[in-house]
Amino acid sequence: MMSSSRLISCNRDWTGITVLDKKGKPIFLDYHQISEIRFGYHTITKLFSKKTSEKIEIRLKDSTKPILVLKPMDWDRFDQYKQEITRFAKENRIRLVEYE
Repeated sequence: MMSSSRLISCNRDWTGITVLDKKGKPIFLDYHQISEIRFGYHTITKLFSKKTSEKIEIRLKDSTKPILVLKPMDWDRFDQYKQEITRFAKENRIRLVEYE
């Protein structure tokens, strides 16, 4: 069951994921469109402050710009997204990179 408030949802057979973009529009990605998935940290610098948060970065084969999901976008479900994305990557043999 896909709730509209989830930023990342895996489909039932674990071959695709749906990611909501910044405007809330769903993007469906089949496993073979994804080159790698990275977990790490993302720093946003504003005028006098820096904020660092955890991120999930989905790199696509046909795009230079990755899809980013940052922890502040959904604090409550972020760890659940990481677990689901890890399973999705393993089931579909997608390279998974965890870095600092």
